[in-house]
Amino acid sequence: MNLFGKQFKIALLSIFVVEAFSLLGYFYPAINEIGFLALILITLILAIHKLEYGIWIVLAELFIGSKGYLFFFEHDKFTISIRIALWLAVMSVWLGKKILHFRQNKIAFFSSQFFPYFSVLFLFIAWGLINGLINNNLSGNIFFDFNGWAYFALIFPIYDVFLKEKGEQISTLIQIFIASALWLCLKTLALLYLFSHNIGLLEIYKWIRDTGIGEITQMQGGFYRIFIQSHLFVLILFFLSLVLIFNSLRSNAFNNKRNLLILFSSFFSLTTILIGFSRTFWVGLVVGLLGLYSYFIINKAKLKELASFTGVLLGVGVLSVGLVALLVKFPYPDPLGGFNTTDLFSERASQFSGEAGVSSRWALLPNLAEEIKDAPILGKGFGSTVTYISSDPRILSANPSGEYTTYAFEWGWFDIWLKLGLLGFLAYVFLIFRVFVSGLQSNNLVITGFAFGLLVLSAVNFFSPYSNHPLGIGFLIIISVIIDNLRTDDVASIA
Repeated sequence: MNLFGKQFKIALLSIFVVEAFSLLGYFYPAINEIGFLALILITLILAIHKLEYGIWIVLAELFIGSKGYLFFFEHDKFTISIRIALWLAVMSVWLGKKILHFRQNKIAFFSSQFFPYFSVLFLFIAWGLINGLINNNLSGNIFFDFNGWAYFALIFPIYDVFLKEKGEQISTLIQIFIASALWLCLKTLALLYLFSHNIGLLEIYKWIRDTGIGEITQMQGGFYRIFIQSHLFVLILFFLSLVLIFNSLRSNAFNNKRNLLILFSSFFSLTTILIGFSRTFWVGLVVGLLGLYSYFIINKAKLKELASFTGVLLGVGVLSVGLVALLVKFPYPDPLGGFNTTDLFSERASQFSGEAGVSSRWALLPNLAEEIKDAPILGKGFGSTVTYISSDPRILSANPSGEYTTYAFEWGWFDIWLKLGLLGFLAYVFLIFRVFVSGLQSNNLVITGFAFGLLVLSAVNFFSPYSNHPLGIGFLIIISVIIDNLRTDDVASIA
């Protein structure tokens, strides 16, 4: 399969147009409303014609949209994000088609090899909802806490579309994923250049902040940290690229155009992860690399192959750091300043205390652990809160004591434990483990790459809540359906 084929180009162009309208819509609210309604209408029409078209739009938004507010509809105090609206549109079309053709249509997800594992998790999610009510948690907290988990419902229409046809639908899905991840890379590089050269700072910053796309923070010497929550998919693309690169080195087929594009994908994705300055993603990067090397060794990779791969990896790393420095220090127009590249990255990597965000995260942990101890087996349900002393300047400005109560926690796996209980936590872990092992047992290179993406997601979830968020949930659904679609022995590798 051509990973950079026609669907890749269409997806990249479409994403560019959507993002451009989102930026215009921030400054001209009428455009935001037009864009919101137009996307919903287009998705409905396309999904009614062919459900997969609607799902492609939903997934493309997931890949690039971070918190899901690229477009939104607002009336009085009511706001609905484009992500929720697209979810409702696709789920409505799918359910309507099921009702109209209930005799002919079977639910494809029921035939998935992972159905029993998902079913157990779904039971505990339902228990988390009931348990939250039993514990008299605030209804508003329960709703917004449970809201992200509802994204699991997309597993039904996604399986109905992608489990039926071998190859073609999955090929399009993977090209949309790669196009979305590379778009995030290009956007991040562009933002770093603009901010380090004082071009449109205030306007773009407000757009990034208010639409929830990401965070931009000034560091030392004219460097700006550009962190986008959807960088998770960039990190996954990096490991997908590494698996394909290793296979190309092993088969001595590294010099063709396709493999050069894959090499550039690894270069741009690693550069983006560095620019994001997320220590959580850096931990995921290390865990993923350790897992990848272990996998190669277990599969009897030769020392020469490992050495060649390591050389390529180091080269990509050096070039990535060099590109970061080049973007910030490029002489036209005048850059804001200079910085020591080595000092900047080493200081960030070694800073585990003192910083407001880090201090708040560690201050939360013992209080969160105490809440878990109160109901370790059954949990406390959705909407459960923890009170702790935060160092976040935004919280301190509202409450000088720093005391803060919240139902949303940075510690993803502990969040799941508190809400679903130990049994629900284990059900989720075992589901991910089962999908991961199935991915490694596949002879398909793309599946293998995505399996390591799942490993990275699991590591990242220790410090940031991704597995209980549409970003992580969406990826788990995607890798599951790809494995199910391509699990038969007679299916050749699409890579």
